[in-house]
Amino acid sequence: MKTALFVGVAIVLFVVPPCVYYCYSYYTSLENEVVTRFSGKRWDIPSQIYSDSLMVYPGTNLNDVGFFQRLARLNYRPQPAPAQVSNRGQYWYDAKKGRLLIFLHAFSYPYHQFDGQLIDIRLDHDQTVTALFDGVSHRPVDTFELEPEPISGIYEGVWEQRRLVRLSQIPPAFIDAILAAEDHRFYEHHGIDPIRIIKAAWVDFHSGHVVQGGSTLTQQLMKNFFLTQKRDWRRKIKEVIMAYIAESRYSKDEILENYVNDIYLGQHGQEGIYGIWEASEYYFSKVPRDLTIGEMATIAGMIRSPNRYNPLRHPSAARKRRDEVLELMLEDGYISQAALAQAMAEQIQPRETFTENNDAPYFVDYVKHELAERYPPEVLTGEGLRIFTTLDVHTEKLAERAVQLNLAKLEAEHPRLRREEAHDLLEAALVAIEPQSGKIRAMVGGRDYRTSQFNRVVQSHRQPGSVFKPITYLAALDETLTGQGHFLPTSTIEDTPFTWYYARGMSWSPANYKDRYFGDVTLQFALQESLNSATSRLAHEVGLSRILEMARKLGFGDLPPYPSIVLGGIEVTPMQVARAYAIMANGGLEVPPYAVTAVVDREGRVIEGHEIKAVQVLPATLAYEMDSMLQQVIKHGTGHDAVKAGFTRPAAGKTGTTNDEKDAWFAGFTPDLLAVVWTGFDKKEELGLTGAQAALPIWTTFMMQAEAGRPEADFPTPPGVSIWSAPAPVDEESAGAINSPDQTDPGSPASPQPRPDLPESDPND
Repeated sequence: MKTALFVGVAIVLFVVPPCVYYCYSYYTSLENEVVTRFSGKRWDIPSQIYSDSLMVYPGTNLNDVGFFQRLARLNYRPQPAPAQVSNRGQYWYDAKKGRLLIFLHAFSYPYHQFDGQLIDIRLDHDQTVTALFDGVSHRPVDTFELEPEPISGIYEGVWEQRRLVRLSQIPPAFIDAILAAEDHRFYEHHGIDPIRIIKAAWVDFHSGHVVQGGSTLTQQLMKNFFLTQKRDWRRKIKEVIMAYIAESRYSKDEILENYVNDIYLGQHGQEGIYGIWEASEYYFSKVPRDLTIGEMATIAGMIRSPNRYNPLRHPSAARKRRDEVLELMLEDGYISQAALAQAMAEQIQPRETFTENNDAPYFVDYVKHELAERYPPEVLTGEGLRIFTTLDVHTEKLAERAVQLNLAKLEAEHPRLRREEAHDLLEAALVAIEPQSGKIRAMVGGRDYRTSQFNRVVQSHRQPGSVFKPITYLAALDETLTGQGHFLPTSTIEDTPFTWYYARGMSWSPANYKDRYFGDVTLQFALQESLNSATSRLAHEVGLSRILEMARKLGFGDLPPYPSIVLGGIEVTPMQVARAYAIMANGGLEVPPYAVTAVVDREGRVIEGHEIKAVQVLPATLAYEMDSMLQQVIKHGTGHDAVKAGFTRPAAGKTGTTNDEKDAWFAGFTPDLLAVVWTGFDKKEELGLTGAQAALPIWTTFMMQAEAGRPEADFPTPPGVSIWSAPAPVDEESAGAINSPDQTDPGSPASPQPRPDLPESDPND
């Protein structure tokens, strides 16, 4: 008896206090965890990167701008009749009647909230918009905006796509469906529901397998917030205690709001779909308020097993589970018998799956790099920023296809260009910019991002060859404009072998293609046919310092004072070339290329916007004269293959090939779009092709398709251009007698000899 008493006293004195202390400490630590999570940052929300929106107006050809492909990527759903276009994200199209009715999605733009609009579009036989009307008031509409496309995210680890919503933003019927499916006694228990546990055990026992879970909604939230999916009694005890703590410290509505934002509802590629807002948009292309009761029940039914009840992959299983949820809603008094019948009669119509991605990986990397200079990594990966960009997804896809198809064609026509190893393949880069706005519309940094993430548009420094020649001609024409020179497009320059002596007896002797020279030629002809000797003589007369200054104005920085730079003997990136040519294309105004238009935080506040800044780098008349000269390159010179291929719009440009034929270029523009193309091997192997052969076809393929959706326009003539001699198309006669069909001796223009054939291209073309 005494022994038992002694043991009892010992337990009370030495065992119980430590146990009580341990339990208290354990409870306190769990309480701190719960409070910290609820009061602090609950989720790392990736930043979302968006493309630019699409403006549609009378005259827009929907086929040329890839309108219906955009609708598919944006999850718009076709309807069989116009009367059924009743919700956002739906459209009806009848080609024979020339009519398209579309209910635009709601979208939060950087500077305004758009709630969606019904638009009635009238079309002609080739899908060109003839008129726009408000679908409700039937009043004419000048234009409408199709919302931006999501193209990527910035995240660390797992990509959890989630949009946070307030409980007040969720329809009550949606909450009812979730509670019926997961925890119909949610507002009655205190985190743990013994009745639910007993009922679930009874059902599971009679079914022979797990049919119902006993966890409350609060327990599920605690498991997702803090615990692993491992099932054992230790995790279950911790989950129960945490659920009790949460219910003691926070209101039911706070817990429920966290739950509807936290639940995992499936996978879209590498993106995890979290929260009911993302699920609503992903599976049904709707915001929660636009869902039917049947669709709400479908999503609520997915919570138990998102993969098994995915309506896109398993519609039969999803329908069966939906009906179970609807019956539970009826049983709990959330819906009437009539509402049940109507919801069960609904066909599950999830959005159409669209396999084509729109990630624009090289452009996205460019954006990420730009943003990384202004924002810490934890902000980009965890604060849910919405990043709006200049990218046009349709234009980007045209650029990608132009690069891939033409590289494959080059390899087929020239087997010597084929390589076995992926890292040795023939490569190309293309960047497209709107000169007036500076918007980067497309960026293709290589033929396959999966093989190489090296972005040749901004990371590859290569010799530009004759693409650089317009700098010399600009410097010459600028002398005339300032009254210090006499150079006009129709002025003549000697095209004969030439040696440039410089710096302590050093010399440089540029040669023409195949050593063919043409005597006295006009500046227009020299640029048009890319004559090295004539261009070098012109540079010598103008002075290297003036050419270096012109290059500096156009963004090439401080270049070394060597004569060879006038023929492109430097290394530059395609983006640098694009920036320089954009100034010429934009009447001498420099509008720096940019990719990010706005950055918006998760509360909808614009924290960064882009302000377009234009600086008059060149006189407008000078830019116009250069544009006119470069138009002749395409009409009659080394870029004429573009016209032969069917590109007949007003355009200007220049081919470029390095002397060692390792780099092929074409830089060209219309009044509203500029594209620069480079082709070559990363290891600087000999390409053996000119810019006209290896880069111009990519440019032509791309521009013919990209410009198809834009109105045709000519280059505007600035005031004061009359001071120049008219740069009429320069034919062979304007280059002097040597260029006439029967007079070809470069040493004696008057000698009546057969004219040698003009070279197909110059080593700098």
